[in-house]
Amino acid sequence: MALNLQVLRNFALGLSLLLTAGTGLASPFVNTTEDPALAALRPVAWATPASAAAAPGREGASSDATPTAVALPVPPELILSFASASMRPQNLLAHYTDAWERIRAGFMLQELPNREVMEMQAWYIARPQLVTRIFELSRAHLFHITEEIEKRNMPMEIALLPFIESGFNPMALSSAQASGLWQFIPETGLRYNLPQSAAYDARRDVLASTTAALDYLQFLFDTFHDWHLALAAYNCGENAVARAIEHNRAKGLPTDYASLPLPQETRYYVPRLLAVKHIVSNPSLFGIALPQVPNEPYFTTVARRSGSTLKADVKVGIKDAARFADLGIDEFRALNAAHNSGVITAASLIVVPLGNAQSFAERLDAYLDREEARIRAEAEKAAKRPAASRKTRRF
Repeated sequence: MALNLQVLRNFALGLSLLLTAGTGLASPFVNTTEDPALAALRPVAWATPASAAAAPGREGASSDATPTAVALPVPPELILSFASASMRPQNLLAHYTDAWERIRAGFMLQELPNREVMEMQAWYIARPQLVTRIFELSRAHLFHITEEIEKRNMPMEIALLPFIESGFNPMALSSAQASGLWQFIPETGLRYNLPQSAAYDARRDVLASTTAALDYLQFLFDTFHDWHLALAAYNCGENAVARAIEHNRAKGLPTDYASLPLPQETRYYVPRLLAVKHIVSNPSLFGIALPQVPNEPYFTTVARRSGSTLKADVKVGIKDAARFADLGIDEFRALNAAHNSGVITAASLIVVPLGNAQSFAERLDAYLDREEARIRAEAEKAAKRPAASRKTRRF
């Protein structure tokens, strides 16, 4: 018998109030940035049991409060499983009405019938403004991420991973120094070709970090042959997951994700992703309005034209570049978050909205021409000064 949509929604909202009001359920977000406007967009580190050893890769997050168990029967699943990869329609890009429909069509992860998924759904349902704001931040990056995931035939749930990693904030920085949309710590970033310097941090480069994140996740899946375990390893490190598997295997226990003795944060990691998946699957059920995200590129990259060595050395300030792109400084920085020093160097690709790319390239070239002429003129003046000085001293 089909359940009435409003009945399901009321049930979900009632569960939300029960879980969040009476259980001390911790927020999955905590502020580690000085900007109060970004206060809600940082993922929390759930408290880690003393028995759980730290593992290399993505370890080092701080502890926080853990959810308190509730003596309630497990509610029925609100969202059912979706089509597998073998059922995914191919070459139907033009038939998707928007990026959300394309993402839903690529969902592949199996559901976890455990209480943690329901707890995280309830937490998000109680905070629709926060959820909506994060989805708004995803608009600039979602199409590119979706394209890259589809090329690799990976689960489309991964496109939502930055929701729980960084709140889709490319400038996010955790207390463990994990940075960018995909929250790479420095060591793992270097391992996956994300160089970091005072001028440029590739972990905050959306194109480079997305490639690195998908490479890392593919490596983890090839290691564990299970996407739940691969995602768990992305959170706490492959060594921690491998130790947990060996621990259970030695005791004759199951070695699936739900059965492993993982750190508390990691036990809630996949449930959080599934909760976000459920919201995207049926946003009206959860009282969420997803923003419009067309199934088409939002941005493109512009390479600096360098017709001469001198022009290649010209630096472009972030403020000037934003003006050339007809963007506010904050929006331009969000697209080019990897540039730390306030200037864009010659070797860099510049990310701008697709519709602004032509005018941006023309304005940038004109600026470089003017700067080249100015530098040449100053160099000519400087070359004449020593001769004049020597002539003055001679008399």
